[in-house]
Amino acid sequence: MSKKILILTASPVRDVLIDNMIKEELERLGHKVWVCPCLREGRDAVLKYKPDIVVVPPIRNPYSRDFVEVCKSWGCGVISRHTEPSCDWADFKKGDERMKSEILGRWRYNIDKELVWGDDEVQILDRRKSGFPAISMGAIGLDVYFNKDLRKTLTDKDDFFTKYKLDPTKKTVLIASPWGFADSAPDLSIDEIVDAQKDMEGQGKHLAMIEQVSNSLKDKWNILVTTHPGVAQGPYVGITKKLGIPLDSESPMMKLVLHCDALVHAGSTAAVSAHILNIPSFQYGDVNSKVGTSWWGTPDSSISKVSPYYTDPQLLVDDILKSKRISNANKKTIKSLEAGRYGKMDGKGYIRAAKEISEVEGKFQFAWPIPHNDYDQLNVFKNQEKATQEGHCGICKAKFYILNTQYMKELCAFVEGKKEKLSMLNQTFCPNCAARFIKK
Repeated sequence: MSKKILILTASPVRDVLIDNMIKEELERLGHKVWVCPCLREGRDAVLKYKPDIVVVPPIRNPYSRDFVEVCKSWGCGVISRHTEPSCDWADFKKGDERMKSEILGRWRYNIDKELVWGDDEVQILDRRKSGFPAISMGAIGLDVYFNKDLRKTLTDKDDFFTKYKLDPTKKTVLIASPWGFADSAPDLSIDEIVDAQKDMEGQGKHLAMIEQVSNSLKDKWNILVTTHPGVAQGPYVGITKKLGIPLDSESPMMKLVLHCDALVHAGSTAAVSAHILNIPSFQYGDVNSKVGTSWWGTPDSSISKVSPYYTDPQLLVDDILKSKRISNANKKTIKSLEAGRYGKMDGKGYIRAAKEISEVEGKFQFAWPIPHNDYDQLNVFKNQEKATQEGHCGICKAKFYILNTQYMKELCAFVEGKKEKLSMLNQTFCPNCAARFIKK
């Protein structure tokens, strides 16, 4: 049966390509599908298209938790698609309680399915006993790099060199900013972005590297700088303007790296993308340094071992000059990522995702908004725990219930020993919406 499906994309720059691939596969299966940005526009899109199924980014805060709660109350099936790899068992076991709560979810939510990357994460998330399954899609975010048809639409070299005013007779090195230092949307600030802003020393080192690489290479190579979605643009605009080199802050990584002969990054997943495209990558510094506060990156993490590592910009320049257009990724590390954080890298994650999405049931229908006021009374409660507490016998193990002491105090204070007041307790209303028409 054909369904109306709305895919809410996390980043219109980074994630929309894979969301469009999922859209095309769902349309091939006979469904009506839309792709819209999630932040700022997601709520309006649900009201506009009235979908039966909603696909959302990872649910990491109360806003997104409440959003899916309302979608479910309207009859929608809800699927969360993870846009990035998460952790493997090695990550999880060495993490502190804060890290584990981030992985398992600080805010519980109710959806139909959670589509993640690796099998390890499925097993980890199953510890939540959430009532809905986590399902491994493999390295779905990398599917775009396997898609030869999509690559053909993005490989007009003439347009590329013209847009950035590059010399077509030279090789091109792409320098990618670390993901952090983001403050371009202060009204959408999250803890991880605030943490990244603190590492100003790391930002300074990265900008200094760009200047030294540019001064050493620009006579022989084209240099293009790109910023991660959400990164503060000011420092990068300033350094590229000073050096007279181009800056891209809008294009997805795939559209840029396809035309380049080498990639410089700071511990980024782009290193794996470059490997798939058979392009050499070089890691300068480490966004996953010990000064960071994120569990995701540590200096010994696999993602920081994909590429050769540099702390000296001149050694970096020397090896870029000697490089050939072929992957230099550590094959052992790639295998460890596929077995752990990333899952299967075969370019078919979007097909598996479309199948899982299409199997979810849902039918959009308006419903009264979920009330969050508490209209409890002394004789009617939202939760029975207000009046009783469950216990069990230490000998026979049988369950029993104890009246809550605070409830007893409130009840006695109301009755004041007067029987006539007991009849007033029959004047009840719904503890959820305060309606007086209830069924016992």
